[in-house]
Amino acid sequence: MDFRLNSDQQALQSAAKDFLRKEVTSTVVRAAFDSPDGDSPELHKKMAELGWLGIAVPESLGGLGMTVIEQAVVCEQLGYVNAPGPYFATACLAIPTLVAFKAEDLLAPLLDGSKRATTAINLDAVPDAQIADAVAHIAGGKVTWYEKDALEITPKPAVDGTRRFASVRITGEGRELGSSEELEFARTPGPARTVDVLAALLCAEMVGCMQWALDATVQYVKDREAFGRPIGVFQAVQHKAADMLVHTESSRSAAYYAAYAAANGLEDGRFAASVAKAYCSDAVHSVTGESIQLHGGIGFTWEHDAHMYFKRATTNRILLGDASFHRDRALELDPAR
Repeated sequence: MDFRLNSDQQALQSAAKDFLRKEVTSTVVRAAFDSPDGDSPELHKKMAELGWLGIAVPESLGGLGMTVIEQAVVCEQLGYVNAPGPYFATACLAIPTLVAFKAEDLLAPLLDGSKRATTAINLDAVPDAQIADAVAHIAGGKVTWYEKDALEITPKPAVDGTRRFASVRITGEGRELGSSEELEFARTPGPARTVDVLAALLCAEMVGCMQWALDATVQYVKDREAFGRPIGVFQAVQHKAADMLVHTESSRSAAYYAAYAAANGLEDGRFAASVAKAYCSDAVHSVTGESIQLHGGIGFTWEHDAHMYFKRATTNRILLGDASFHRDRALELDPAR
């Protein structure tokens, strides 16, 4: 069995890499980090024009009709550049929620980028609600769609200035979409639900984050000299870099298998999603933390980008359930038990 990306997926990967590394520079990320709301409207608009907001949305609902795997490819590249803005909240949280209920009329303005939205599991910490035009709220066994004028949104202090959270208070009427079953983590074996797809996409983003940390660190230890030699020749440094590589590649395997299982309706889809989220949550914290350590004195200054990746890692490792939650769930879902 060949687990490599096919030619179309490789072409998408290359296009995403070229576009994002040109558009999302460190200056762009820092500007969003220092802005009042962490937004990057121009970037979001350009991604909408590329069709990235509807990559895995069926053509019948206005999307590109690709799979979770292709969306994971883009999410990995977004993670590599630490892209700011509500792409994840809109394309990976809100849009799959609407697809689950075939709410085509609500999807259209999100797909063309004219509106942004998010999904709320906990009203005290809703991802990027401060820049959302609508929120899908999961509570009481149902999912309800609320437009911004029916909500009171209060931004909260954020660790990551490019992925923020806000508390939301419902003050008006909403539109009930249906049962929340697809958006809750089931603890019975079976194909991935919508929420498992969201976890797989978040893991793909974390892989991109780890790959940047690994690439930047390896380049630094090749260039930085101590005692007349590059510090990369010292065994202690090599061991740490090797561990970073193992964590990154293992995370990539877990994330893409979770996406593959979801895309193909495999019976271990829920298990694969929790295994990936549990492993990637710990790995991204380790890899980005080691990146700061191996960069030495410069790594401890705010001027180095390693800190922004560590902050994104800190946010992502708890979003959609932390490692402990997913280890417990994986144990319950383990097909070998």
